[in-house]
Amino acid sequence: MIPGSQNTDGRDARPDPLAAAARRSILAGFLGLGLFMGMWGALVPARSADLGLSELMIAGFLLLIGISLCAAIFMVTRFRPFQDPVRLIRYAGPAYAIGFALCLTTGSPPLFFLCGIFTGFAAGFVDTALNSQASQWEQATGRRAMSFFHALFSLGVLIGAGLVTILMAHDPERLDAGILGCAVIYGGFMAVRRGWVAIADATVDEAAQPTADFRLPHGVIIFLGLAILLATLTEGGIIDWSALHLHRAVGLPVADAGHAVLWFSVAMTIIRLTGDWLTARIRPHLLLAVPLIIAAGLLMVAVTTALVPLLMTAYVVMGLALGNAFPIIISEAGRAAGDRPLREISIIVGFAYVGLISGPALFGVTAHFIGLDATLLLLDGLALALGLASFAMPRFAGRGMAS
Repeated sequence: MIPGSQNTDGRDARPDPLAAAARRSILAGFLGLGLFMGMWGALVPARSADLGLSELMIAGFLLLIGISLCAAIFMVTRFRPFQDPVRLIRYAGPAYAIGFALCLTTGSPPLFFLCGIFTGFAAGFVDTALNSQASQWEQATGRRAMSFFHALFSLGVLIGAGLVTILMAHDPERLDAGILGCAVIYGGFMAVRRGWVAIADATVDEAAQPTADFRLPHGVIIFLGLAILLATLTEGGIIDWSALHLHRAVGLPVADAGHAVLWFSVAMTIIRLTGDWLTARIRPHLLLAVPLIIAAGLLMVAVTTALVPLLMTAYVVMGLALGNAFPIIISEAGRAAGDRPLREISIIVGFAYVGLISGPALFGVTAHFIGLDATLLLLDGLALALGLASFAMPRFAGRGMAS
């Protein structure tokens, strides 16, 4: 833990260099995690052309990453050697960076797919470990920080996409070197960095609680898992289908239709930068429920009227409403689970990735059979369901703390 960092009211008694160092480590971890995701998003068309991959092969690659990631999360929940978040970060962080860099630079399709499996495992380990560290930092310092940590992930996505776009436009010969350089810097930092939140005494903890048991009741884990599933389904669905809806159903040019995803992503990043300030003043479940219900109503009106300005506004409002969903749910789970929340958080993160993996296929089917308007209304219904379910979050999180 981080000693001497709290008053009795849960606020900082004095600046703690250990807490500050751990915060910098976690922020850098999330920034790098998003950096390579952003690079991948910008390079999908180029990778598809360079390796001769069809849309189906790209989908298969993403499915391999998703399955590997979920397998890593299962290993975290079941096997004790994978339940030390600091060790996971030090080993899986460099593996994630190098694996993703090879996926983005290799000219061999077999190596591309093999690196995808390797990267999926590493991403699962790093993601759960960083979220666990973020939760432990909040508990050790008594301060909300999860939204800002995740804002760095969103910022990393924007930086990664922007960096790749600039290099492809102005200096494509240095693109591979730039990606590999980022991998070396990030991987080396994660391997040698020592400023992390120390876990509670493992000997005492394991003696008190067998490894097969969870600290949270199963009902609490399932509720929070389903909530984050709804959040990632909605987020991924808007990113995947909003621009296509504006182009095919509304008739907007391709270049203009893409603005929906851009403004949605910018709105999510901005609200995450202010999320901790907001959760310190507004109860977290209300910060989710009320904006989501308003955003769902606005999007329903926008889709049914097909007014472009209203649709663009609806996507911005939805980004503001959804931006803090993932960090708030993870934060509430960690607070309810106690000082070693890695296993519970890994299960809930697993629900999130099920949404990210299944969402594109689910909404592709609905778009094919019932149309893009109906697909957007389905997304709207998921956001509304999450907003209504958020009103019950204090009861479930309270049950976890009491247990």
